[in-house]
Amino acid sequence: MRGRQLRADMDRALHLHRAGRLDEAAAIYRSILKAVPDQADALQLLGAVEGQQGRHAQAVELLRRAVESAPDNAAAHNNLGNALAQLQRHAEALACFDRSLALKPDNPKALRNRGNALRKLNRLPEALRDIDRVLELVPGALEATVDRGELMVALGHQEEAIACFRHALAGGKDTAALRFVLASLGADAMPDQAPADYVKGLFDQYAGKFDQHLVDVLGYRTPPLLVDALRPVLPDAPGDVVDLGCGTGLCGPLLRPLARRLVGVDLSDGMLERARATGHYDALEAGELVAWLRATPERFDLAFACDVLIYLGDLAPVFAAVHAALRPGGLLAFSVERSDEAEVVLRPTRRYAHSRAYLERQAAAQGFVPLSIAGSVLRQDGDRPVDGWMVVLRRG
Repeated sequence: MRGRQLRADMDRALHLHRAGRLDEAAAIYRSILKAVPDQADALQLLGAVEGQQGRHAQAVELLRRAVESAPDNAAAHNNLGNALAQLQRHAEALACFDRSLALKPDNPKALRNRGNALRKLNRLPEALRDIDRVLELVPGALEATVDRGELMVALGHQEEAIACFRHALAGGKDTAALRFVLASLGADAMPDQAPADYVKGLFDQYAGKFDQHLVDVLGYRTPPLLVDALRPVLPDAPGDVVDLGCGTGLCGPLLRPLARRLVGVDLSDGMLERARATGHYDALEAGELVAWLRATPERFDLAFACDVLIYLGDLAPVFAAVHAALRPGGLLAFSVERSDEAEVVLRPTRRYAHSRAYLERQAAAQGFVPLSIAGSVLRQDGDRPVDGWMVVLRRG
């Protein structure tokens, strides 16, 4: 490929890329790489497209080739670090950000990325130095201000965290998400639920290593406990089951034997991709739970929601939507975190907790009969157990 043609193709691909026409841009980048396999810019930009489309492993492979082809390209090292961070490979990402900054010191983007990698690795004082340096270089930068707020939360400096989040909110940054974060710190009114974009982003980010983190790090054991709570009241024959907030399909192997048809619903495309790979589900749908339940023509014998309603404060809408989607006598099984101090509370963990009295009242109001509400430890949070309720209701 001649130089003039290559430049023209790159310009056309960049125009499409910036316009959000990712598939068309990717096709041109691949055409360039077919002619010039080690073309560093095409490798880097195709890697960026793969990352934007959630294919982070493919992005890492392309970006590794880009840095091998152009080892002095600071941006390529930074982008490789971002792709690794999306896969929760934070130590490897940190090494990439270090290399990027060695080539281009005091680059705010790479500094911020390194600060966030250090925070994920719990190296908080070092992370704070990087984020403070970003704010020296770009005073008032809203994303770095939010990062500083998160560091203050991790360091236990709640008032400083609140000040950072309020500053970012005043600048117009992520209004709903920041109000939710402030509410979790007791500095704003408690919303009825976590913002959908916040929840989607949270789980898209963790899709790659979610199951391993839950089981190995947090000692997660809720799915089998909730299925055990169901067993005494299950009908003899398998029925139609919906796994609400199915995530990566962690509950799929437990629900499959109970299901004639198993449907999974989740907000996160990254999670659904992992669930699809398990092969346990007959159908997987992307959507917000209440809206999806209200819209679906399907009727179910069992609705299962394992550690999903912890992102909802007001449970009345989801109870009503599940009631309408269940056949008469159908079951709703779910877990929530336990509150003994208030009917509903939003904790600094950014998860809601509910009292037994609240669950009983809302169940009755929406036409459910409680079959069991049992206290249990859901998982570990640091060194502390997280207490919750395992609940089974029958549609009246």
